[in-house]
Amino acid sequence: MSSTVRRSDTLSAVSPASSAASAAYEAIVLTAGEPSSADGPGRWPDVREAALSLFSARGYHGTTMKDVAKVLGVRAPSLYNHVESKQEILQRIMVSGMHRLLAFQDAALASTDDTAEQLRRMTGAHVLVHIRHRHSAMVGDRELSNLEGEALDLVRSERARYEQRYRALIQRGVDDGLFHVDQPKVATFAIIQMASSVSVWFNEDGPLSDHEVADEYGALALRIVGADPARVDISA
Repeated sequence: MSSTVRRSDTLSAVSPASSAASAAYEAIVLTAGEPSSADGPGRWPDVREAALSLFSARGYHGTTMKDVAKVLGVRAPSLYNHVESKQEILQRIMVSGMHRLLAFQDAALASTDDTAEQLRRMTGAHVLVHIRHRHSAMVGDRELSNLEGEALDLVRSERARYEQRYRALIQRGVDDGLFHVDQPKVATFAIIQMASSVSVWFNEDGPLSDHEVADEYGALALRIVGADPARVDISA
């Protein structure tokens, strides 16, 4: 059975996100931009895309430099003119991917002062990253154990910061009587794991746009933390 699920099979009953919500999410995308670490000189963008395709399909250990070179149409020895090792490729992909997630999170938090709406948009932004940068997100979610050296320390630190922002926001909502959940840390993990799974099943063929899926997941995040039902149904 295929692991990819059509949107129409899972979310056909979801009401479309409002045009205001779509505008809010697109503004977040524009504000976040692309991390400077995503690009580089020479053929790095081509090397990155080839490696992303292979890593996401076969895994880091299932991919060789010869495989990457074959996708690029070059001989393996010439690949070392652009990168030093397969580990360097993984490090650059995962660091830039984490920078992208943080930039989207920053933009979502800055887009509104309302605590509930911040949680909705922050979760929606996470979904958009996992849809629009699917291979990068999948590699980032799966390959942390294969990362080495300073890059491992950096990505771990930035992941902790990313998760802490969720916990702090949820705790603020609890303190203000907006959310009703006993364990903000558990709620954080539940929301992030739920939103990350979209990279597995999302299919461009179907009635719902990425904005609409993002907004629905934002509403689900509000339900997880026990937000007022009246707030859950109001899009940005």
